[in-house]
Amino acid sequence: MSRQSFKPTDQQRAIIGHGSSAFVRACPGAGKTRVLTERARDLFQNIPAGRGVAFLSFTQAAVFELETRLRQEGLLPAPVFPSFIGTFDSFVWQFLVAPFGVKGCETRPRLIADIAHLTVEPFNGAHPLPLSCFCPQSGKMFAHAAKRKGYDVSQKPAHQVQAYATAATRLREELRERGQLGFDEARAVALERVNDAALAGRIAAALAARFREVIVDEAQDCNPDDLTVISWLRRSGLPVKVVCDPHQSIYEFRGGVTDHLFSFADTFPADERKNLTGNFRSTPNICKAIAQLRPLSERGVPDDALGPLKDDTAPVKILSYAGKGVPASIGTAFCGLMQKAGIDVASAPIVAATKASGAAAAGQPRPAGGNHRTIRLAEAVTDFHFAAGFSDMKTAIECVHRILLELEGRLGERSYHQYLADNEIEPASWRSKVISILRALRFDPATHTDAKGWHTTAKELLARELTIADGHTIAQKLKWNVGLDAALAAVPAATAMPRTIHSVKGMEYPAVCVVTTASTLKSILDYLETGEPADRAEDARKLYVAASRAEKLLVIAAPKSQAERLKTHLCGQGAVVTVKEI
Repeated sequence: MSRQSFKPTDQQRAIIGHGSSAFVRACPGAGKTRVLTERARDLFQNIPAGRGVAFLSFTQAAVFELETRLRQEGLLPAPVFPSFIGTFDSFVWQFLVAPFGVKGCETRPRLIADIAHLTVEPFNGAHPLPLSCFCPQSGKMFAHAAKRKGYDVSQKPAHQVQAYATAATRLREELRERGQLGFDEARAVALERVNDAALAGRIAAALAARFREVIVDEAQDCNPDDLTVISWLRRSGLPVKVVCDPHQSIYEFRGGVTDHLFSFADTFPADERKNLTGNFRSTPNICKAIAQLRPLSERGVPDDALGPLKDDTAPVKILSYAGKGVPASIGTAFCGLMQKAGIDVASAPIVAATKASGAAAAGQPRPAGGNHRTIRLAEAVTDFHFAAGFSDMKTAIECVHRILLELEGRLGERSYHQYLADNEIEPASWRSKVISILRALRFDPATHTDAKGWHTTAKELLARELTIADGHTIAQKLKWNVGLDAALAAVPAATAMPRTIHSVKGMEYPAVCVVTTASTLKSILDYLETGEPADRAEDARKLYVAASRAEKLLVIAAPKSQAERLKTHLCGQGAVVTVKEI
């Protein structure tokens, strides 16, 4: 939408011209990025010299999208200073941690992105748990996080659980002494600063002198500590815009908020609570259906369909499948529906909670998983060439770089990001080489014939490109694995690609097929109808996120036992829904 054609709604106009702090709840497809762009334009028209605006979000992908729009509109100068645009983590690090160092450590602090993945093993043979399973302040084990990693606290003796907590605390202390902090540890240091009244006051005065406003986008991805920092910024007198859709909070595994966010909204006066309820993305039936995927207490009325599809009457479609497993007939049926609707099948994804379910529905072999280096390389190559967006591509590039360093024997006992920090290695020094290798390793049946041919090519290429320091050969380090046949399966050009729900967050597509399974859909519907079981709330939010990506055609694949029940639920606010057995 160009600036000339943008005609803001009353809700949008109220936010664009709002000068003080605000809590903005934005529905899917609300034109949020356009509103933030116009808010930035309004700010920059009257901003005093030497002052800027801080634009924060919680993922690199979200920052990239907002920065791209702001640059296209000519609103971000080069260099950006005195404005700031980046992740919330980078803001906290730059203004609350790095300038002051770390108490008890004379070394310059360094942010190590993957410290949370370092393993805690308090004794020989102990079940390894990542450091993320332990509280940065107390060292106490997070029971739910540990259980997801195969360690059930309720089945373990108290002394063993305490041994883990002690080991985790010791590891963090050792890292802190070296000035190496992860995101959680950096946040803990930031909270120390915020709670130091004298220091916090001086920092707040400096931030207020530099920034006219702080805009926090995608705030549903924050955690309670982030809200503490945001609250401090507001108390300091800085106008803070908090923009979010609480129903899209799907990062519970890393401490995300939901109820905290609703409570936080209540701290804003009524005139500072704003809503964006116009959906410019989806059809009326999709708007009505996704409204039914919100919790019972928050369901309200459907969002208004205001975009180019506001008069489209296409129904939401449910594909009912038999059996316990996810069948490939889902992908076939979805492609057929898209062809009838005149939608390019290569432009729309099959979305599932896991890679395995999505691959099964698309008729592709399930990802092998595991830690075998050759499989990891093959899957990263595949992920790069079929990336859904910036975030997926960046992840694949970093994965291959890590594997190359492993092959060269450079990491030792250090994590990938520890190695980069210790050697002050910047992405610009290696990224182009890694991308070149990724392109050269794309699987092509005409060139490689089969997985063995690809494996031979990979060994030959890496033998030329890498320097092995430990006397071993590439052939010894990049061994054959039968799982390569699945990892390198050729993907037809015209097909719906499988994506995980997390990877499509923030995206939009002309059509979406959401895959649900028998093991989760029943309990999701139970939760949506009654509020119980409460531990299925995030699964319901994932379904909401996935379904709300659709513009014109929303298809939900459901097990036969729940298909009619799902239809009844989705029709609760007037959506037209049809069921087709496959």
